[in-house]
Amino acid sequence: MGQLNEQAQESFKALVSRYSEDNYFFLVRNYLGLVSTPFHKPQLTGRLCSFFCQKHIQESMLAMLDEMDQVILSLLQVTGPVRSEEITMLLKQRWSYGTLLRRVSNLQQRMILLNDSGYLVCNPLLEQQLQECTSLLPLFGEQALACRNTPYCSTEFLRAFLSLVRKEGKLVYREEYLRTFPTFGAEPLEQLFNALGKALLSLSVLEGEKHISINDEKASALLALNDRKLLCLLLCHQMGTENMPFASDLLEMLGKIGSLDTNSLKLLIGALSVKHHLQAAPNLLSELSTWGVITLDEGWHVSALDAGHEHSGLLVDSDQTISYEGTCPSDDILYRIAEIEVLDHQKRYRVTKESFVLALDSGLSFDEIAHYLRTRSRASSEQPLLKQLTLLHERYRRVAIHDALVLSCDERTANLLTNLPSLKEHVLSSLSPTIFLMRRDSEEVWRQILVDSGQLLGATKRHEQIEVKQATANPLFSFLLENARICREPKVPNLIGPKPEAQLDNLLLEAIRTAKLTDEQRSDLEHRFHAKMILAKEQIVAQVLNTVLEAGGFDYQGKVSLCRQAAGKTNIALELQLTDQELVVHALEVAYTPQKEALLKAAVMPTMEVKIIPVSKIFLVRLVRIHLA
Repeated sequence: MGQLNEQAQESFKALVSRYSEDNYFFLVRNYLGLVSTPFHKPQLTGRLCSFFCQKHIQESMLAMLDEMDQVILSLLQVTGPVRSEEITMLLKQRWSYGTLLRRVSNLQQRMILLNDSGYLVCNPLLEQQLQECTSLLPLFGEQALACRNTPYCSTEFLRAFLSLVRKEGKLVYREEYLRTFPTFGAEPLEQLFNALGKALLSLSVLEGEKHISINDEKASALLALNDRKLLCLLLCHQMGTENMPFASDLLEMLGKIGSLDTNSLKLLIGALSVKHHLQAAPNLLSELSTWGVITLDEGWHVSALDAGHEHSGLLVDSDQTISYEGTCPSDDILYRIAEIEVLDHQKRYRVTKESFVLALDSGLSFDEIAHYLRTRSRASSEQPLLKQLTLLHERYRRVAIHDALVLSCDERTANLLTNLPSLKEHVLSSLSPTIFLMRRDSEEVWRQILVDSGQLLGATKRHEQIEVKQATANPLFSFLLENARICREPKVPNLIGPKPEAQLDNLLLEAIRTAKLTDEQRSDLEHRFHAKMILAKEQIVAQVLNTVLEAGGFDYQGKVSLCRQAAGKTNIALELQLTDQELVVHALEVAYTPQKEALLKAAVMPTMEVKIIPVSKIFLVRLVRIHLA
């Protein structure tokens, strides 16, 4: 703990020491009082650090946090280091630009937030306490609601989907699938079915055009992911491959919040986009809805992602149906040997002659299937089914049809084919000591091996040319899969935090009012007190920092003076009240007409559109220090 405290102090000193002279001495004079010359800057920085390390000072700072402070600080817990203009952009639906600008500035002046090369970070000396004060609510909603048990694209859905594709041999949505997936509505199911099929084709998990086949190796790799990681992969396939941490953060926070309105959902997406330096995908809400992560019902409700309660065993009935509750383990092969009938709280598959043959055709051996049923079934319920499958397997073995090349050779070449491992893997079957069935899809590979071994090979003798499609790697699938595997669950702020107290110490206010000060000094101190910048009696000294000045009404020269004072200063803004609007501007310069009328040239924040404003048209001018760096 001592080491952490020392690191926090060093970090605090490093950040503050990089401030400009103007801002640095503004903070030093406010919190340490009058600064006599000559001075030693590192010593002043050390005194400032010691001031904020005091327990009662930190307690006072935390006690004065209000709800708006809490929302802004909670936003920083989501975004990480953030620019002040990004805060105003993200929270513009809740407060006006001017209000947000003043509050962010105030948090910097109160040393709650510090500037780190243009990014706002929490004061390292208060970081742990501020984390405990922040929460996801009310930043993203007013009340906590539990996630709903609504259907989504889970690994269980993916298994059922692949079972249907294997049975059909094509991608086609049918209305009858509503009986297979009774928890889905017609439109959401069709959207999910089509989106999943398109994604799996793109990732080469499904292959072919007229006849769709399944790449079982890739399908197994997908099914080894949990639901959250599978959804991250699917979302990133749509949004872009670099978005896996973003997707993981988004799903984790949605799962914690449970329910939120559209503005809050957009705020969450925007905040995470800032954190991960991404442009938010324009169709992200639609994608989240398509995959079933959120559903719209007088607000967005988040689906409860299954934590992975594995089933306790398969129940095999006499009609060859296999049912279970819960979820399958990652290496489960039921979807490969049976056809999905119902995917509900209880899942039900049926083993048919056709599904069994397809399983064998896909590369599963009878021994693998039998071992699976024996080890995964409950109370030996699999015995009748195994007897029927044994008979089917005997019939299956009687005939074997190979789409292969026949290789006829001499004894020397036959020895190579039976003993050389690099050649043996291309042999499908041996018909006689010198006649072999060779894999068609790897003809170029085994031909070259034979040539390298000294054989003289002629062209393959074909009655007609057969097009052989070579298996191709899919770098996108490999990249997404690896990123999904290593993606860790993020650390998320608390859902509900303590209610802010927003307490001011009236004893300090009384001390200001009774101190021997000029009216200007007292007014300045009272302003700093109400701005929550006075934390101890030692700060009550006879000086004026001019943190805010304003002029209005008939004080024309006062307004001109403030405009001239702010001109060209990037850390000073002017709040202008005109007859029909309020503006926050950066003053660029003050010029005069031939009639001696003062004109303010200013960049209107945040668009920075330049306008020329006659000072006589300004009802009120308020000077605000907005940027400490």
